Order: sequence, then C-alpha cells, then structure tokens
Amino acid sequence: MEFIKPEESIILSVLSATVDFPTCESIRMSQLVDKTGERTLAVVTKSDKAPDGLHEKVMADDVKIGLGYVCVRNRIGDESYEEARMKETTLFQTHPLLKKIDKSMVGFPVLAKKLVQIQANIISKRLLKG
Repeated sequence: MEFIKPEESIILSVLSATVDFPTCESIRMSQLVDKTGERTLAVVTKSDKAPDGLHEKVMADDVKIGLGYVCVRNRIGDESYEEARMKETTLFQTHPLLKKIDKSMVGFPVLAKKLVQIQANIISKRLLKG
C-alpha cells in the first residue's frame, strides 16, 4: 500500500484473465487509494488462457479503471522476448474472440507506450504546478 498511496504513483493492477475482475485482490487494493480509478492501469495477463468473455470484461469496465486495460500474452517456457511478441501479435490478430479487442488495448508494446505517455503526463502536470 505504501507504494500506491502517493498521488503521483501509477497503479499497475496486474490480473489474470481467468479471474473475476471485481473480486481481484489487486483491483480491490487500488480502489482503496484510487476510488475514481484515474491513476489505475489494468494489465490483463494470460489472455490466451481465458479468451471467453474477455472482450466484454474489458469493455464493461465494472471496476472503474481510469487509465484503461491492456491485455497481454505471457511468455511460455523458454520463448525469447521476440518469439513471445510475435506469438502475441498473431494471437490478437487471429483468435476469433481476442481479435475483437481494440488494437489499442493489446500487447506489450501498447503497454510500454501507455506507460510512457502516462508518466509524461504526470511529469508535465508536476512541472506546471511548480
């Protein structure tokens, strides 16, 4: 809790696609300190393990994730980073259920870009406050 309490902290709530989002521990913790969800970004792992209903879960946003969701596929076994990213891209482009998720919400490159944008916004706000 000490790391997510400060208002300048980005809360990266990592949850498995296999769990019920509203009852997930990381979501509940973030809601204690970020009631509106404006500092919380949800990273949904294991998207390939539970594709049924995932599109609906991230679009419904029943738990108020202000910074949105990013769905990813974890590396499996001894896959290199590059192999894992190629398989992730293929998964979200070809899987009948997962390809319905907007491309702005899938993949590690999207996650990295979002984090950079969020951090830049925080720095900009801090500088303007002086």
